[in-house]
Amino acid sequence: MPKRDSGDDLDKIAEVLLEFFDDKRVIEALDKVHEFGVSGWEKWWQVELALFLSHADDKIAEWDMEHPFDTDRRTKLGQSRMALDIGFRLKRQAKDQWYFVELKQADDYRACIDRMCKDANKVFSARKQSFDGLSVRYVACAGVFRGADEKDVETYLSQACDREDIEVDGFYYEKLCDGYKLLIF
Repeated sequence: MPKRDSGDDLDKIAEVLLEFFDDKRVIEALDKVHEFGVSGWEKWWQVELALFLSHADDKIAEWDMEHPFDTDRRTKLGQSRMALDIGFRLKRQAKDQWYFVELKQADDYRACIDRMCKDANKVFSARKQSFDGLSVRYVACAGVFRGADEKDVETYLSQACDREDIEVDGFYYEKLCDGYKLLIF
């Protein structure tokens, strides 16, 4: 599974997420999440990311949480509507062209990847335009999990995508801090 060439949309999403995780306060919070055995902290991540986006005036033009979309009824997804976790538009980008990211977390990389792939089936079936007329420029899944070898992650991601019949033409895998890794596809 190849990593993407720089300059494309996944790079721009990764840049925003990595800048978010560069915040010392966020990393300290992740350390406390692990220390106290907190699970199910996706909503915390979503809110913190939204706060980050609201203060990233130099890069982010606007953002939204839980933005509603109809699904493409030609897909095998049973639901007709969905909301994508978080979306943003970069400055100097067309007003209706947005990036959307679905967030997942689990301590085990396999559980996280499995959840990301199930979400990928959902988010990739979103229509390319929302109720409000926002166009999807790119949609990605991002997951945070406890440490794992990159080769193991790549192998498992490939297997999980095959099981879920998802095409992934690239991914990001980054160490966030001692123990936590970020995967974006």
